[in-house]
Amino acid sequence: MPARMKIRSAYSTLPTAERKVADFILEDPERASLMVINEIADSANVSVPSVTRLAKKLGYAGFLDFRVSLASGNASLESLKSDPVRPEDSDEKVVEKAFLSSMRALEDTLKAIDKHKLALLARKIVQADRIYVFGTAASAATAADMASQLNFLGYDALAVADPIVMDVYTKRFSPNDVFIGISRSGRTKQILDAVKLARQHNCFTAFLSNYINSPAAQVVDCFFCTCRIDDMKAVVGRESNLSMLATIGALVMLVARSTQAVSPAEHA
Repeated sequence: MPARMKIRSAYSTLPTAERKVADFILEDPERASLMVINEIADSANVSVPSVTRLAKKLGYAGFLDFRVSLASGNASLESLKSDPVRPEDSDEKVVEKAFLSSMRALEDTLKAIDKHKLALLARKIVQADRIYVFGTAASAATAADMASQLNFLGYDALAVADPIVMDVYTKRFSPNDVFIGISRSGRTKQILDAVKLARQHNCFTAFLSNYINSPAAQVVDCFFCTCRIDDMKAVVGRESNLSMLATIGALVMLVARSTQAVSPAEHA
């Protein structure tokens, strides 16, 4: 997973000092990838241990591993580089930046997604008796869209958004079911509780989130972290589902391909 994506994913949970380091790196990742730890600490006006803590929090053994990952992530197309949306930007510039941010988010998500696990989830869906897709609040529409696409392909997929209804269906989980949780924050209690119950019932479990350190990552069979679009969050006040929808689109395409390889009776 690209270092920049890890930073954006964990950003909201970082303490002040580590967030200063993150801000400095995200502002110019190419420059940061060429600096030593003391230079980054001085530029961010924090202590050296703060830089080290950020690296380890993102899953790196130390600063050097983090810097190598940051440098490798700078191979992206120059055309995908863009500044944040600013108050003085013209409408035309905002449109351009919105597209560039979306393209960069999709590119980072493509690099981060475990394609083998996505294919595994597709195979489990094809074999399942029922697919439960849980998502609340803003993720409810994403869950509904996913279930609708699977229903179109002939599968028994159920989107559940209401916590009371979730409680009803968690009692019906069976080993032949697939459970998919969707939570952009990765910390929605109802979804995390449902994941644990699905595991207890031996369901195959998957989780989609914009937060790499979601507790679900340590529980489910397949965890997919998608990239958030910072400009969307900063300007609109809520995150975009674009990268998540693209991931779901790829999954549905895999399911459709697998469906063509089995008879209707096997997946009806």
